[in-house]
Amino acid sequence: MFNIIKFELTYRLRRPATYAYFIILFLMCFLFASTDSVSIGGATGNVMKNAPFPVNQSVMIMMIFGTMIVSAVMGVPVYRDFEYNFHEIMFATPVKKFQYLLGRFIGSYIICILIFSGIILGLMVGASVIEYMPWTVTVKKGPFMLMTYVQPFINYILPNSLILGILFFSLGSLFRSQLAIYVQGVIVFVLYL
Repeated sequence: MFNIIKFELTYRLRRPATYAYFIILFLMCFLFASTDSVSIGGATGNVMKNAPFPVNQSVMIMMIFGTMIVSAVMGVPVYRDFEYNFHEIMFATPVKKFQYLLGRFIGSYIICILIFSGIILGLMVGASVIEYMPWTVTVKKGPFMLMTYVQPFINYILPNSLILGILFFSLGSLFRSQLAIYVQGVIVFVLYL
């Protein structure tokens, strides 16, 4: 099982899409935290950009838009093997089906968490460098508190990625269709809204 997790991690870390997702989330949250032009959540008026409420709200909103990313990351691993007919070779080895699926799921979940850590890092870096940015006139920043960023990561990113990951991974394993994987991502996104 650990070889399957290792394979999934190395495969995903070689894909440019993994870094593209991370950079997109990082830049959106960085711009929110470092400028008044981009607004996610409720940091308007006299509310500090790095206060717990706007950080929590930003993470929740970015997770809603991240459902498509979770669908792309978690729904595809098993589909890839069926697309290239590798599943016949895989199931001919002594690896059990449960170990294979669990290894694929855990590897994809770890990558999903790494991608969504771009939200937290973008908010942290943006709030830390706001006073050095040439486009900010007034600095709306309170003291740095690590728990402001750790709690949304634990409360929103980890469980939402897990629940959505289970949903997308299981349906991707059952349907083995790329269309079904992305359609379920759109359906969950619309239901969220």
